[in-house]
Amino acid sequence: MSARTKEDQRAREERERRTRRLWQLGAAVVTAAAVVIIAIVVSSASKPKVAPPTIFSGIPQQGIVIGRPSAPVTMTEFADLQCPFCREYTARVLPTLVRDYVRTGKVKMVFRDLAFLGDDSVTAGRAAAAAGAQNRLWQFVDAFYADQGDENSGYVTDSFVRGIAQKAPGLDVARLMRDRNAPFTLQQIQQARAEKNRLGVSTTPTFFLQRGNGPQKQLQFSDFKPGDFSGPIDSALRG
Repeated sequence: MSARTKEDQRAREERERRTRRLWQLGAAVVTAAAVVIIAIVVSSASKPKVAPPTIFSGIPQQGIVIGRPSAPVTMTEFADLQCPFCREYTARVLPTLVRDYVRTGKVKMVFRDLAFLGDDSVTAGRAAAAAGAQNRLWQFVDAFYADQGDENSGYVTDSFVRGIAQKAPGLDVARLMRDRNAPFTLQQIQQARAEKNRLGVSTTPTFFLQRGNGPQKQLQFSDFKPGDFSGPIDSALRG
């Protein structure tokens, strides 16, 4: 075999090896992409959607409280806007309770934001308190849970807060962006934490029921199903 022929053969073999490597790399990329897509689809399928903030339309609000002031039962929620379990409650249970108990005047709800999971929680909590100054806290919180990001990833930026505020019907966004750094927003979080200590709250979400001016009793539940909440609420309504 001539030197030229051997040279041509080596070049051909090298091209074949490169082609095989390119196919292997392409296959690996496709496989990895497929795994990512499947993970996203599975995650999306298992993550319940949060109802739009319009579920609160027409219901009286005052600060952190939503519902008719004369409602016989008060339900207090201790939460953190970064808490995924708080989000799950909001998606799976809250709409039913709003429809059956708050809108009908039987229950008013109080939102106590502990903002204890990190800096993103504090930023979000202060923005929620600013929304409460406009009596739109519940709409803001609902919109926040719908777009909740990865815990303490730094996602609660000015732009993110502004985007959430824009999704809350009736909220003055410019005013919220000014008010969120006011002292009262931090005081509201501190008051929630003091109440947490008084009641011995150790996890979020935690709920308490109170009939009239009676004692606050912790609502016991085993799953985020409306039935786990409606039973204790019905008992409280019966006194």
